Amino acid sequence: FDGHVRVRAVVMTRDDSSGGWVPLGGGGLSHVIICKGRSSQGRGRREYVIRGERLRDRAPVLECAIQKGLVYNKVNPIFHHWRVEERKFGLTFQSPADAISFERGLQSVLEKLDRGTEAAKDSEQEAGVKEFNISVSVSYRE
Repeated sequence: FDGHVRVRAVVMTRDDSSGGWVPLGGGGLSHVIICKGRSSQGRGRREYVIRGERLRDRAPVLECAIQKGLVYNKVNPIFHHWRVEERKFGLTFQSPADAISFERGLQSVLEKLDRGTEAAKDSEQEAGVKEFNISVSVSYRE
């Protein structure tokens, strides 16, 4: 994935009971990245993931696999949100430049997903990305 995206934003989620957006994980400013990795929902396969880590205590506040068909909305220059299945997430960015950077990175990933997994595999091979499966067995003796 070219152009590792890293921005600062407050991670939000939609509270349908109040009809508003509330900070996720207790609020506070987070580093939000778009990266390729293994998500907890992905059952071990590599995929693109949006991750948020709160700055003040490094607590993880967001892990969201990016899927084809993700619906992304720009409400204003510093608040964007998206939906994955029934969950809704939003980011209140520190600056319009961060918002633009994040949106471009996400659009790039969505275009790659739309082109299909074969194109993604080809580009990974061109970039020299290799994946290894290593199994380790550990035995304990008393």
